[in-house]
Amino acid sequence: MENSSSRERKNYHYSPDVFERDYVDNGFSKGWGFHFPTNEEFWIDCHNHLDNWKTHSDIYKLLDQWFSRLDAFRLGKVLAISKDPASLKVLKDVSSQDDRFAWLIWIDCDKPDIGTLEKALEHGAVGLKLHNKVIMQGLVKPDIWLTDEWCKIFEMVEKANIPVLWHVTQRVTKSPYHGGGYNPYWSDGQKRGVTFTNEDLLQITIKIADMFPKMKIIGAHQYYVGLERLSEIFEKHENMYIDTSVGFYLRWADDLYEEDRKIYYDFCVKYQDRILFGTDSALKCGGIDEYLVQGFLCHSRFINKLRLPHEVLQKVAHVNAEKLFGVQPVDYARRGNVRP
Repeated sequence: MENSSSRERKNYHYSPDVFERDYVDNGFSKGWGFHFPTNEEFWIDCHNHLDNWKTHSDIYKLLDQWFSRLDAFRLGKVLAISKDPASLKVLKDVSSQDDRFAWLIWIDCDKPDIGTLEKALEHGAVGLKLHNKVIMQGLVKPDIWLTDEWCKIFEMVEKANIPVLWHVTQRVTKSPYHGGGYNPYWSDGQKRGVTFTNEDLLQITIKIADMFPKMKIIGAHQYYVGLERLSEIFEKHENMYIDTSVGFYLRWADDLYEEDRKIYYDFCVKYQDRILFGTDSALKCGGIDEYLVQGFLCHSRFINKLRLPHEVLQKVAHVNAEKLFGVQPVDYARRGNVRP
């Protein structure tokens, strides 16, 4: 019968304690729980939208509802996006009182108000959210990001050492596996005579990444490009990252084909410092239900099914978010005889 040490030599990835039991306490518990795989300490979800709220109480209720469902699945902290500059004090109060919560400020591309960012930073914002939706819809020109107003904002972001979570591009095809419709955003732009493409939008973002090399850009939804293209981007631009939302996704009854798992596994191991767990969850007061919970679990399931090495899994699950957003780890002590 194989012992745990021989299994380790086969490059299976188990929880580190499995091998510690080979020698701790003179090996008394060697072999106990030998099947325990690598497991996340907790998740930091770097991509959530905070909607339909007005007061401190609204956010506290929302957090309690969300974590009452997902604490059992090791959710530790949410980074939520707010578009309301009038509610900065509420966001500051909640984030300073509840270590499960931190927030990003959304600034519309056609409203480059450096004062909004400055106030948000004073109130504890840990990041900036940008979205190219209205550009794809043909309402704003793509080169707006290169204006003096935006360059001043990017300079402030770089100086403050906060990351930018940026929805840069948008797939055109349907994606029924995750519920995505055909030609979102772009269909409106085409009616307005838009001739630029996803590639043009990506190139502008890459140009900005080169102009501000200390500013870290997290591409939402993997910029909607494949792993080969992502590898090229990562190799050329050290300040570009991705979140796992929408693309790194596995539904409740599914598993990865082994060939596909190996491709994703190799990618995540190679670029383990460039990937952040995110789900693009829409957190609304009174709107927390099984539908949203399962959306979160589809993302966490994908990562766990890769069977990553322990250190790589922790980086994707929470360490990279802690590093880029400057947020603190959370207390993940169990509350019962076991921790799900």
